[in-house]
Amino acid sequence: MKYKGVLVLLILAFLVQQCAKQTAPTGGPKDETAPKLVRSNPSHKEVNFNGKEIQLTFDELVQLNNPKEQILITPFIGKKHEVTAKKNKVIIQLNSELLDTTTYTINFRESVQDLTEKNPAKIKLAFSTGSYIDSLTITGTITDILTDKKLNNYTVALAVISDTLNIFKHAAPWVTLSDKQGRFALENLKRGHYLLYTFDDKNKNLIVESKSEKYGFKSDMINLRGPVDSIALCVFKLDATPLKLVSARPTFAYYSIRLSKSIVEFELSSQDNKEKLYSTIEPDMATIKVYNTIPNIDSLQIHLKALDSTANKVDTLIYLKFQKKESTKDKFSGKIEVASVYESNATLSAILSFSKPVIHFLSDSLFIQIDSLKRIHFYKEDLSWSEDFTKLTVRKKIEFPKKTDKPIAEQPEDTRASTRRTEKASTNNILILRKGSAISVESDSTTEITSSLKIIKVEDNGIISTKVQTKENFILQLLDKSGKLIQESENTSPYTFENIQAGSYILRLLIDLNKNGKWDAGNYLTQKQPEPVIFWRNAKRGKDQILKANWHVGPLLITY
Repeated sequence: MKYKGVLVLLILAFLVQQCAKQTAPTGGPKDETAPKLVRSNPSHKEVNFNGKEIQLTFDELVQLNNPKEQILITPFIGKKHEVTAKKNKVIIQLNSELLDTTTYTINFRESVQDLTEKNPAKIKLAFSTGSYIDSLTITGTITDILTDKKLNNYTVALAVISDTLNIFKHAAPWVTLSDKQGRFALENLKRGHYLLYTFDDKNKNLIVESKSEKYGFKSDMINLRGPVDSIALCVFKLDATPLKLVSARPTFAYYSIRLSKSIVEFELSSQDNKEKLYSTIEPDMATIKVYNTIPNIDSLQIHLKALDSTANKVDTLIYLKFQKKESTKDKFSGKIEVASVYESNATLSAILSFSKPVIHFLSDSLFIQIDSLKRIHFYKEDLSWSEDFTKLTVRKKIEFPKKTDKPIAEQPEDTRASTRRTEKASTNNILILRKGSAISVESDSTTEITSSLKIIKVEDNGIISTKVQTKENFILQLLDKSGKLIQESENTSPYTFENIQAGSYILRLLIDLNKNGKWDAGNYLTQKQPEPVIFWRNAKRGKDQILKANWHVGPLLITY
């Protein structure tokens, strides 16, 4: 009996222990109630606070979600503070001295959540180390200027105007983050003169990195005397770092000139202007490859001029020198990027690209093989080359002849050979560039290049006509729904976009205020705002225009 009594006591103790364990409830309706703040120290809008920690108590157990990024304390107190959660409490150890007579705001965003469904507590806490709470506000929205998209989770920064302020080097005291609608609010501010800016703080250092982060700013100083509402900040991508020459040296069979950032144009010339130089820009848009066309010269002094998108320049002399030992050269290749025939105006449009500059081209070796008997040749007036001679644009009015059944034996010998190739490929209406017709700057040639022609039929496409009303120079662009440029026109109104495939499109108007033939982004260093961008809007204020096959839409009016 003694042992049975002990066993009963052990079983009862085990059951009591299991009942005492705290676990998340299972089953039942979904918990959609966020934790509620019961009390805080300091309390909301408390004055004369001089504590070293902040403590919040909730009505249920809570957990933290990425508090270092989610919790925003302004003015900025650095990153030494520590945040912990214990049962139903959240404690912030400040580990920094607070400024005297200053109002602080803490936005907890989604950092404090319940244990079950991770519902975030919506809390903002304001307190002052002085005798009053500052109450001024600045609100607005953030938009990508080229897409018109409202931007979420962008850092919005506010700093007191000073001669030493540099957003590319210094963090701002007051920061907040935009929401999913691009809206932001800076609260509990005091009177003063401020600079307002925003950026995509990818590395979370609160400093604008113009090489990798989009940013925008308000060039006019904010003289804060009362609430400021509805400020529109537009962001853009522009590397504001200085343009510098990083290196210039022989690399394998070439001479490589590397700059510190992407450039929009460059010019290379020999000092005596006797030597013709051939060069291309690499895909990074910051490295220039110079080809060895001066094999009998040990070195040559050349003049480099380069320009970036912020009008920074490099203007310097370089001694061009190639390695004397044999090095493997890049393979020379070519391809037909586009080959289309538009039925509406009987015009061929084609683009051929080459991996090296072309110094000799046999125009009569480029032709359209219509069928086994007929071909259409091109002439020099049908061709135009890019400045670096790596891209060839072909445009020609053509008329497809009627098909004949003339036997191959009655054709000239060169036509018969091409015909046999065409028949072997079992296709007609192909664009052909014969083998060896393009000679590169390094004296190598391409293999034969072919592409079937794409016939753009009138009944399969549509037309969008437009009208622009503005006194400024402009560029009107037609974009597809993903933002890809389809066609554009400069300073022409009315204008008709023809041969457009059925789909959804966007009209974007770029205003060219300085009349330089392109749209310019803003420049913080010169306090220059981006040139205006306007989108056509439909009756519901949307940007999309639906185009069906064989439809004519418009004229669509866009005004600035």
